[in-house]
Amino acid sequence: HLDDYPDVKIPTPKDIYPPRIGKPKWASEYEKWYRGEDGRPHKKGRRRATGEMAPGKGIHGSDLNSWIRQYHQGVLALDEAVGRLVKTLKETDQYENTLIVFTSDQGFAWGQHGMQNKVAPYDATIRSPLIFSMPNRLPSDQVCKTPVVGPDLIPTFFQFAGIKLPWKMHGQGLSEMLAFPNAERDRSALMVNTARYYGSDTDRIPTDPDKLYHSGGIPWWVSLHDGRYKYIRSLVAGEIEELYDLQNDPEELINLALQPTHRKRLAKMRGETIAELKRTDAGFASSLPPTSTSTK
Repeated sequence: HLDDYPDVKIPTPKDIYPPRIGKPKWASEYEKWYRGEDGRPHKKGRRRATGEMAPGKGIHGSDLNSWIRQYHQGVLALDEAVGRLVKTLKETDQYENTLIVFTSDQGFAWGQHGMQNKVAPYDATIRSPLIFSMPNRLPSDQVCKTPVVGPDLIPTFFQFAGIKLPWKMHGQGLSEMLAFPNAERDRSALMVNTARYYGSDTDRIPTDPDKLYHSGGIPWWVSLHDGRYKYIRSLVAGEIEELYDLQNDPEELINLALQPTHRKRLAKMRGETIAELKRTDAGFASSLPPTSTSTK
């Protein structure tokens, strides 16, 4: 696929360069791209001996457009593989009775908020495709707008197989939601990032930066998405909270948490986030670090 998408032109994200007003300090200063001599964003690399910035090496070039083209050329191979799988299921008369789930581990930012990774709490780095297909059991060509998360998949598989859960799971089965995708629901999706620490190792929020921050410079965080609004809390003492209206601000550029008119919603989603952390047995839920109410 190296010759595909030869004329593609990618718009540059509005906040690819710092500073980003209204973001926590770590996010405001985050920087994976620099403006090249040609005026375009280029992925940062580093010269080994001198420490100077150098273009990151891509197949087609180091600019944003070339990197995204390269990425989507790779995705074409995934599309072909899925196509072969579906074709084989149809040829063997198994397609109608097979649950197919097309998804990914998480999103991948290309310049949004200055990033080129998939660890931060913003939609560009975490939002994933999620497509279910089982023609003899599920409706087709429907979109369910209720937010869900990865842990919901495991109990869903148990539901479809007709097997009881062998132990307590934090995810919630999606079979009813898939059967009736257009029904209105009061459901929020919790996401948590604790870098490379899991289980009881996350009972206490570390103060050591080497443990608190992921290798990409992103700290531990929690977020809650209710279908329209997203609440984000970095687990760093003294950082501001974030609140975004994903309907009117899908790029997450305007932090409503800093606006007095949204204090009530901010408090509500903060409380709901803590409640969901406790429901899912997060040991640190009762010892969250204090937040700030303004940028510095």
